[in-house]
Amino acid sequence: MVLTRQGTLTGALVGFLVALIATAGLGAAAFAPLALFVLGSGLLTRIGRGKKERLGAAENDRGRRSVRNVAAKLAIPAIAGALALFGAAPEGTLALVYVSALAGAFADTAATELGPVLGGRVLGLRRFRVVALTHGAPGGVSGAGLLAGSASALLTAITVLGVGLLPATAAWTAAGAGFLASVLESVLAGTALGDRVGHFGRNMFVSAASAGLALLASAFGWTGL
Repeated sequence: MVLTRQGTLTGALVGFLVALIATAGLGAAAFAPLALFVLGSGLLTRIGRGKKERLGAAENDRGRRSVRNVAAKLAIPAIAGALALFGAAPEGTLALVYVSALAGAFADTAATELGPVLGGRVLGLRRFRVVALTHGAPGGVSGAGLLAGSASALLTAITVLGVGLLPATAAWTAAGAGFLASVLESVLAGTALGDRVGHFGRNMFVSAASAGLALLASAFGWTGL
């Protein structure tokens, strides 16, 4: 992250620690979706930077991730890896949580970064009413952003299948949970609660909601685990 100018030194160190925990607990295959998210997010932040700045939709500090940013996105994956390391829960279930949280984080980032670049009408909820918003407004959703989010979640599933971290049904479930959680975050962002918890809290919500939805699907036997 430091070499690619995606994050601060401390942010990169925290990210490296998460990678160590995840691979120690879930195996080397766990590194692939994590690398996809980190490198993919950095690339998406750079795409159309000038246009996003003009629209007021660009990330602060040119998108460099601090410890706070990394913690918000990777806390759930780190916890899943740590629990797997100590055998605190079935490894398949923890891998599902790990992947779904990364899929949600990647979907949220892709929608945020590519939506303003691709353009299109932006809508959002305000006091239970659908209203027109500008790109970069909290809770704003565009068709292009939704497409980018869904594609990123699916790419996460494809990567996971490629390295054998999850079976097919579980991988697609994780992708679906991640994408749905990113949509729910947009709904939350338009509320008073979303405003109070701020960007950090909403990022944490995406990861937690992704994991929760995936676990719910698993409880109903929809993941094949």
